[in-house]
Amino acid sequence: MKAKIIGVKYCGGCNPTIDRVGIVSGIQKMLPRGYSLTSDASLAPWEAAIMMCGCVCACIDKPEIRNLARRWIVVAGNNVDMLAVSEKEIARTVVEKIVNFS
Repeated sequence: MKAKIIGVKYCGGCNPTIDRVGIVSGIQKMLPRGYSLTSDASLAPWEAAIMMCGCVCACIDKPEIRNLARRWIVVAGNNVDMLAVSEKEIARTVVEKIVNFS
């Protein structure tokens, strides 16, 4: 079975209100077998990806970033796809979305 590669694109981290790296680590641990995260843009276009923004500005949400994947999950501060989520629930919410993409 070929691994499902999920891209991760981080913002610059200038004004983070969440622990971006910790959340991505949590996502990796929760992902079912057969899924893998990467930030290697040379593997793009990804089937799906996570835009990991530390605050609600989501400054990296631009066309050149969007072109790296067919589907995106946008984490912007305590929001996942524009819905408020507590920081401790972000990883679980993102994993559910990834699995539902499949």
